[in-house]
Amino acid sequence: MYDTVTFRYRMSDRDVFYGGGVVNGARSITLMGDTANRLMAKTFGNTGHCVEVKKVRLYVPCFAGDYMEYIARIKKVEGKKVLIEVRSFKIIEVPENPPYPSSIDVLEDPPLSTVVQFVYETY
Repeated sequence: MYDTVTFRYRMSDRDVFYGGGVVNGARSITLMGDTANRLMAKTFGNTGHCVEVKKVRLYVPCFAGDYMEYIARIKKVEGKKVLIEVRSFKIIEVPENPPYPSSIDVLEDPPLSTVVQFVYETY
């Protein structure tokens, strides 16, 4: 069984790209790449390098204030090539009309936000 890595990040106002507080999908993909790098370092002792992005699927948008959870796992290893899938879930969001500036809603069933598959080569 291969290792997994979990990484959590709260989107902030500086991550916003579009009006209405929407975060650019590329920001999530960047954080997913960081999570895949951590998994490579944990499993192989080095980050190797990404040689291909096989799949990108964006499902649920992120907004400033959302807490995202990124989970990376190795799907397959063939020689020096490693297929890593990273999934992101929105685990906490800011309510639509918050009673307080610090209000949050913890999501009981976090929706899948993004799925990316990376192919890495080990050194």
